Amino acid sequence: MDREKLGEYRKRIDGIDGEIARLVAERAETAREIGRAKGGSPVYDPARENAVLTRARACCPGEDGDGVERIFRELISLCRSVQFPPRVAFLGPEGSFSHEGVLAAFGGSVELLPCPSFPEVFRSVEKGSASFGILPAENSIEGTVLPTMDAFVTAEKDISIQNEVSLPVHHVLASAGSSLKEIGEVLSHPQALGQCREWLQRNLPLAEQIPMGSTSAAALASVGRPERAAVCSTLAAKNNGLNVLGEKIQDRGGNTTRFWVVGRGKAAPGERNKTSFLFNVEHRPGHLFSALQPLYDNGLNLTHIQSRPLSGSSFEYYFFIDVEGHIEDEPVRRALETMAGRTVFLRVLGSYPCR
Repeated sequence: MDREKLGEYRKRIDGIDGEIARLVAERAETAREIGRAKGGSPVYDPARENAVLTRARACCPGEDGDGVERIFRELISLCRSVQFPPRVAFLGPEGSFSHEGVLAAFGGSVELLPCPSFPEVFRSVEKGSASFGILPAENSIEGTVLPTMDAFVTAEKDISIQNEVSLPVHHVLASAGSSLKEIGEVLSHPQALGQCREWLQRNLPLAEQIPMGSTSAAALASVGRPERAAVCSTLAAKNNGLNVLGEKIQDRGGNTTRFWVVGRGKAAPGERNKTSFLFNVEHRPGHLFSALQPLYDNGLNLTHIQSRPLSGSSFEYYFFIDVEGHIEDEPVRRALETMAGRTVFLRVLGSYPCR
């Protein structure tokens, strides 16, 4: 070990760290000035934040892009909080994948509001007890998160999607016990149990599977119960002092969940955008085809479609649609205007930036 060179490098690092700290303070003060200049305008600007993250990655081509993005996400979060720290509602308790979705969307400088259900997330935003809510929309293995769609149907009309974030999902099996042989019950959210179905069948074929309101609630219910195990996140296992008996137990690689950030008002367009809406048509031949035709006529790429039963009407349905593009784009605006004339009702859920 060359102690003299090591000392020189450490001294250089100390100088760089000092400069970074000075620039962080300067950025935070500039953010305060931006807040004063904005007046009452929204503090959260996902299109602008996405552009900053993309540029940060491009400025460090030789480094781990995800790591660079995490650093800048927290820097943005810190600087946003000097203007106004948002309170974000999510499916709790803390440690759920929705909690991780909050961190992916907003960073750590936020106030957390855990909620017991998806409708309660919407109600928290409607009542003003939270600035934003975050909800899972779709999983790459289990598909659409139907309770989110159902909750959106009854949400107030000025609640809309503001942003979309995607989060890699890695499930662990966590327990107060230390061996799989002790486990007689496996607890988790139904989506998580479905994502780990094959692993559980191979490793715990006799264990009873018990659905819970969230993965973090399952972890909490397993504390002090060595005969129980939770399918949950590493964060939930750590928060509850549980032993991890299995890592990455999801059945498919690339398990990803797409989350929506919801809030009041409309989001500004970003470099890439999506528009989400729901509609209903008369239960007659050809009406669904006629309603969807404007998407084709205007060259729009439909990225997601899901039907849900219409309450009070047997065998009639809502349809949830995602298309690429922003409602300010002429093809999207024109398609939706035409569709509105061919449907019983049509509601735009949001037009928002995505990465």
